[in-house]
Amino acid sequence: MKNKNKCIKCSVENCKHNNENYCDLDEIKVDSTCDGCDCADKCETICDSFKEKKNS
Repeated sequence: MKNKNKCIKCSVENCKHNNENYCDLDEIKVDSTCDGCDCADKCETICDSFKEKKNS
């Protein structure tokens, strides 16, 4: 499969949109797990477009 979007790099191997370390989506939504604008650590941010890859 050809990498659809070579601008969005992704290392989340269990996401169904991950295709050889690139995201297949045309766009993604990134959200925060913290309240307001007080995020102190990058691990408090998440890709809201994540979909778990199903093993079949």
